[in-house]
Amino acid sequence: MTYKTILFDVDNTLIDSASIAANVFHDVIATYGVDIPVQQLRNLVGLPTDKILEQLQIEPAAEIAANYVKKISAYKDNLHFFDGIQTTWKRLKNNGIDTGIVTSRTMAEVKSDLANFPEITHSKIIVTADKTSEHKPSGAPLEFAMKQNGLVKNETIYVGDTVYDMQAAFDAKIDFASATWGALPNADFSEATYQLEHPYELLNL
Repeated sequence: MTYKTILFDVDNTLIDSASIAANVFHDVIATYGVDIPVQQLRNLVGLPTDKILEQLQIEPAAEIAANYVKKISAYKDNLHFFDGIQTTWKRLKNNGIDTGIVTSRTMAEVKSDLANFPEITHSKIIVTADKTSEHKPSGAPLEFAMKQNGLVKNETIYVGDTVYDMQAAFDAKIDFASATWGALPNADFSEATYQLEHPYELLNL
């Protein structure tokens, strides 16, 4: 299959951020008397913050989410691209492949936390959690990206690090490549269209 567009998840696909997110989330909810192991929270990274709180049945959700956004912004200078991402991104564009972002972060989170990543914030295609009412593992965000940008499904692939990403891609009826370099070791990507160990492997598609 030859793809014309590659859509990417952000956290732990493009940037190494999930461990920071899980630790900050743990610290924030601890101030509300909730003690959940960091590893359990790490397993939920990839879902929108409000969905994590809903799944864990933690209240007051809106207040906690706002505090989380405020606190994690202090760590934005600790974030960095995975090795090979920037070079691969540049080569894809040089080869005429369109790239885009479909993330569970809100636009406010993208602007506040990812200012050091202009490749992400200035992407022509960028879909955040506040663009759709349904979120991953629903395919709605990917469907929105394709509809808004006139993308062809069989020429589009999604790259992500979680099973939620894979489920979203299949729900949107597009191919999926696992970003194994950022995924949890026990993530089951046996149904993925491609299982990639390194970003450079995208160039072979």
